[in-house]
Amino acid sequence: MTQYFASFPRLDYNLKSINRPLQVTDVTRRFVIRDFYRRNILSYFTYDVQEGERPDNVAYSFYGDSNLDWIILLPNEIIDPYFGWPRSYIEMQEYMRERYGSIPNAMAQTHQYEQIIQKRQEIRDVEGNLILVPEKSLVVDRTTYLTLNPSDRKLVSKYDHEISMNEKKRNISIVDPVYVPAIVDTYRNLYT
Repeated sequence: MTQYFASFPRLDYNLKSINRPLQVTDVTRRFVIRDFYRRNILSYFTYDVQEGERPDNVAYSFYGDSNLDWIILLPNEIIDPYFGWPRSYIEMQEYMRERYGSIPNAMAQTHQYEQIIQKRQEIRDVEGNLILVPEKSLVVDRTTYLTLNPSDRKLVSKYDHEISMNEKKRNISIVDPVYVPAIVDTYRNLYT
């Protein structure tokens, strides 16, 4: 992402604590990729980030240039790669220990109570292909939860919630490599 900001305009910012202006990058400027690719569904495809992959790894895999990590991050509206990008297993375990004190503490704390509306099912279509029907649930209060049949309820721990939120970040959009030269040219024309 450092390459992305390299051409941004710089401005003087007065810091009273040092009594002189400081040159900083004007990060209020925005280069919008997502509006283009959202209008043209054929301009991108989805990808599941693999364990331990970083934005620069993905950029290198798809575009042959790790400096194009910003073309991976911006269309997915990831401003902060630390919090917006999926964490690795080890990073998640460390995060859980920092946030909840320990993994067992995270597992013991309740995030929410759910009523299962539709159980997960595996069915076959007319051609014999297996179709997975996902579980559907509704968030309920503790009192309602306790009145439900045990097979119709689910307790979601802080640990399970955090893991689920991290896993959702794995599915990202990748701009088709055909469009990358035009995006890079537009960026250069705006900021150089």
